[in-house]
Amino acid sequence: MTSLLDQIPPFSILEQTMNNNDFDSGEPLPLNSAAVPRTASQKAAALKARLAKILAASGTGTAQPDDQPSHFTLGVDRIDTALRGNAGVDGLPRSALHELHAQSKDHRTSAAAMALLLAQRCRALQADRKPILWISESGEARRQGRLYPPGLAELGIDPSAILHVDAPDSIAALRAAADGVRSSAMSTVIVELAGKKPKGLDLTATRRLSLSAQKAGVLGLLLRCGSDADNPLPTAAFSRWQVAAAPSLALEANAPGHPAFDITLLRHRSGLYGLSARLEWNRDEQAFREQPGEGTPHAGAVPALAGVRADHPGMRAA
Repeated sequence: MTSLLDQIPPFSILEQTMNNNDFDSGEPLPLNSAAVPRTASQKAAALKARLAKILAASGTGTAQPDDQPSHFTLGVDRIDTALRGNAGVDGLPRSALHELHAQSKDHRTSAAAMALLLAQRCRALQADRKPILWISESGEARRQGRLYPPGLAELGIDPSAILHVDAPDSIAALRAAADGVRSSAMSTVIVELAGKKPKGLDLTATRRLSLSAQKAGVLGLLLRCGSDADNPLPTAAFSRWQVAAAPSLALEANAPGHPAFDITLLRHRSGLYGLSARLEWNRDEQAFREQPGEGTPHAGAVPALAGVRADHPGMRAA
């Protein structure tokens, strides 16, 4: 399967892994990242101070502004209409927690890209362009790579609009996410957690994130890599998606095409599941569109993902 790195060379949303010497050398991180002290206690203190500055900028939100949309659309009528559910509004609820799973570790980059593009799509539909908060575990970032500004710009995302926080572990990452979603200073909070069972990730923690996002009017995205698709951890996410890289269609003169993704809805609070599509991201329109072609879903079809049974436990688990 083609990766996002192959689709838009030489750019990537993730920078190649740094070695430990580079990481501890005191050099500035790629984005507006907090400085990374050496000890765990110093890391936690720096993270808390960083978030305190962000929260102090506007205080914690208590209600969704009347001029902000309650939902955001992907830009694909078939998908947006199907996602209407019981709310009677196209698209996904903005003030909610949604979960994205990489199909495998090889698709981590594409799942990360999808999370960022969903955040960018939501942000583009808002009157006020608030920043996006990206939270990751520092150890995982060293192993897998970091957000890369030139790649972000190539996707139509302003790198200066992203605040990147390195947390020492998954528990600290979840605490940072809880602080982030409580603030109306953010448009979206993305928390990336790796492994089948990250410490601290449970129904209670995600319920807290979901309620805070709903109260403050913030989009929360839980990005999972290395999770067990057959037995996903129970969460309070409004929707759960599986993401994989897909081949892009070449443009004129055989130029690299738009980034493409295979997405499948595994769970939706309304009971909807099995919705799948191959989507392209159009950076100029700041929207997704369905990629036509052999082997991809066509308008009016709502097939289950190939290789995933309709009774797949991951498609209905809480």
